[in-house]
Amino acid sequence: MTKLANYLENKIWYMLLFTVAVIPLEQEFTSFCVAMTFIGAVIVSHVKGRPQQENVLKPWQQGAFYALLLIALVSVYFSLDRFLSFWNLVYVVGQYAALFFVLLRYASVGNSEKCIVDSEGLANTKQNTKNNSLNTNHYSLITNYYKLFTNLPRPLQLIGAFLIVSLLVSAIGIAQKIFGVTAEGIWVDPAQFPDLKVRVFSTLVNPNILAGYLVLVVAYSTAFFNQTKAYKKWRLAFLATGLLAAVCLLYTYSRGNWVACAVMLLAFCVLFCRKAFIPILGGGAAALALGGQAVLQRLESIRGGYGGDTSIALRMAYLKSTKWIIEEFPFGVGWYGYRFVYPTYNFYLADKNVIMYHCHNIFLNIWAELGAHGLLVFLVIWFGIFLPAGWRLAYQGRSLWLKAMGRGYVLATVGIIVGGLTDHVYFNTQMGLLFWTLGGLTLLCARLNEQCD
Repeated sequence: MTKLANYLENKIWYMLLFTVAVIPLEQEFTSFCVAMTFIGAVIVSHVKGRPQQENVLKPWQQGAFYALLLIALVSVYFSLDRFLSFWNLVYVVGQYAALFFVLLRYASVGNSEKCIVDSEGLANTKQNTKNNSLNTNHYSLITNYYKLFTNLPRPLQLIGAFLIVSLLVSAIGIAQKIFGVTAEGIWVDPAQFPDLKVRVFSTLVNPNILAGYLVLVVAYSTAFFNQTKAYKKWRLAFLATGLLAAVCLLYTYSRGNWVACAVMLLAFCVLFCRKAFIPILGGGAAALALGGQAVLQRLESIRGGYGGDTSIALRMAYLKSTKWIIEEFPFGVGWYGYRFVYPTYNFYLADKNVIMYHCHNIFLNIWAELGAHGLLVFLVIWFGIFLPAGWRLAYQGRSLWLKAMGRGYVLATVGIIVGGLTDHVYFNTQMGLLFWTLGGLTLLCARLNEQCD
């Protein structure tokens, strides 16, 4: 067992890095990777003890996380189908907790790793790698970039993997638009939007979930683009990543996430870069020109001016139903319990066979399932732990990449809030894993920032 633990100790970091990278690609495979990584970490902890490092979470923060877990577990009692709610809790929340556990223990930066990495340092590292290649002729260009990547602090490697994989996700989505999608009829209403033929979903479940993911990509790409002015090649890479994600986001035709992205970029201008306002307006105009009549129709429908969009009416009906559910179930309907109670309150369609997994509003959905106390604890974690850490990094980060991590999280939070008012894409396990991963990375970076000299 000791030999196995020694072997796993050197591999868990790479397992974690791979797991974070594949999150948006396939849900079941991601679940398998999370499980294997967690089991490996547990074996190492059991045999060799806990890693010698300071706790990332303060005692009251740990208490908040445990309180949320306890509330979710107890809420199963109030579900109309306790078995399915408990099974979903184990499957979904188990993954969140397992990944968060490994992340806090293995993604922190040790003393031997770089604390300060700025654009100049990246340039020097790349130049040294290039010189070594010319002198020895043993390494290919890919190997050189791999060495550069592995020399970065671990939180930066994780966000780098997140952004690199987003290129593939965005490219698949754009390819679906160009070549057409086999299941195009599922997400398109030709009678309502005659010029809208295809809504892309890439590797994710549906266009709205893909759009929520792309909002996160745009947030971090924008933040890192803003912080790499001194190193133009890296800046160009972040620009390309963000633009590719933005084009793919356009082709999801997800109106709520369009608005979320627009508000998020406006927040970027107000909070971090006033002079970016004109370029962002130009980008919006280019998006309208690229999208054509289909985009204009979708935008017009937001204010109810295009034929009385049924999807907007449905969302309003969901919110009314949820209001009644909250009033009649003050302790919540249980984790994953919304789908079981909704048919009783489905007065809009009057069809008891309709399955609705969530109410299309992230805050009301948590309130309905976990009660007001559950929503309160969740908000304490999000706005009392994650966001303050990101805010401090955004303005007080001691290196450019730490500032970029903070600004990326602040922008992502704006996008999640605005998008979450009209849709709840974080009911999806992949998006939930990203939510807790990005929050955990923000905490790790905040602790690292405190340790920097």
